Amino acid sequence: EAARNGIEGWVMLAFDINAIGEVVNIKILESEPKRVFDKAAKQALRKWKYRAKSIDGKQVSQENFTVQLDFNMEQQI
Repeated sequence: EAARNGIEGWVMLAFDINAIGEVVNIKILESEPKRVFDKAAKQALRKWKYRAKSIDGKQVSQENFTVQLDFNMEQQI
């Protein structure tokens, strides 16, 4: 709906990475415009995968990452 209306914005998220590299504990820190892109940003971030950190040969979780996802109408190739 936002794309149809030409609305652009961004969402700043906090998240953790579990021992198998999945994104967990996603939280919205800020967004502009408020609540317009929050759901889409969380859905996108849930799909991200990381190589889990290994300490002494054991995969461990990592905490307190942040990322900003921008939603804009510019087409980049």
